[in-house]
Amino acid sequence: MLDTVTGVRASVLSRRPGRACLATVAALVALVAVAPTATAQFRPSPWATINVCDPPSAPGSVGVRVSVPNRADAAQWARIRIQFFDGTRGAWRVVRKGGDSGFVRLSDGGGRVFGGTTFTFTPPAAGNQIKLRGLVDVEWRRGRRVVSSSQAVTRANHRSGVDPLLAVSQATCVIAR
Repeated sequence: MLDTVTGVRASVLSRRPGRACLATVAALVALVAVAPTATAQFRPSPWATINVCDPPSAPGSVGVRVSVPNRADAAQWARIRIQFFDGTRGAWRVVRKGGDSGFVRLSDGGGRVFGGTTFTFTPPAAGNQIKLRGLVDVEWRRGRRVVSSSQAVTRANHRSGVDPLLAVSQATCVIAR
């Protein structure tokens, strides 16, 4: 049973799309018919996606990218956890050890922010596989008080031609050997 992550790259990133980026997106929208995935980055609800899945350069790595909208200028916090699919129970279960980023402050509020974490797993033995997804808890806080909260699981179709960290967008990641 999978219950341990071998490493977590504590690289929670926070970034607001810059005006130049937004201007580029606006220009592209004016020139080209926009596919549903191009607007997915700017939905009003929080979302999460798998943006790294077992690349050759980092075997066993799973990256989760999250987008958190503004809510009344409250500070935006996110907690990213990894779940694995337990085939014997037919259910998603949280990785108990090392699969939790803890709550991280992404912003003081005022606009949509993006963040993410990469977890590293020991690849399974030959002939086996593990199926993973992200579970994200989002909180908007004023001081220590939580004024709003939401939860999202990773979903596909958040790819972006302007954000290099969203070149990949998957609901799950399967690591197989």
